[in-house]
Amino acid sequence: MTSARKLLVAALAVGLLGVVAGAGTWAAFSSDTTNPGNSFESGTVALTDNDGGAALLALSDALPGDTTTGCITVTYDGNLDSDVHLFGNVSGTLAQYLTLKVTRGTDTGTFPTCNFTPDSRDYIGKGAGVVYEGDLSAFGSSYATGVVDPENAAGGPEAWSTSEEHAYKLEVTLQADASAEGQTASAGFTWEARNR
Repeated sequence: MTSARKLLVAALAVGLLGVVAGAGTWAAFSSDTTNPGNSFESGTVALTDNDGGAALLALSDALPGDTTTGCITVTYDGNLDSDVHLFGNVSGTLAQYLTLKVTRGTDTGTFPTCNFTPDSRDYIGKGAGVVYEGDLSAFGSSYATGVVDPENAAGGPEAWSTSEEHAYKLEVTLQADASAEGQTASAGFTWEARNR
């Protein structure tokens, strides 16, 4: 090997050693910082009522004008402010001859009996506390079509907060229509909360 070539190989070897030594020296210097203890928890949306799983209303062998009335108290147990809607699962041919009236307020009675005081506001022009009055068959069947629980001055939905409760008086009356004779109907009522 020529001396120029030997000199070049030696220079490359020294350069490589320098790079390796520099990398080793550079790796000896380091620093970091830590952010410990991060935690994550989701909120809750929860409604309960005082019905104990029992039916609120019943009419049997009804005559035109007969009414059944019951009161239920609904409590918000979640920790995320939520809108509440009321809707029903209605079936049967008698539903078109039944008038449903739903009034919101406070109640000190024991389910399903009422010792009821309606809210003072006339929400829909049907009297103090009334949030729905019409045929049972026309009552909304989903969150989207149900009664929006009103409260604020503009008539918009109130955001329910933890431990908030409202009582509802439901009245179903058989209309005076001969076509209602011998018919039957049933209904289940749902209060659903959804976080804003």
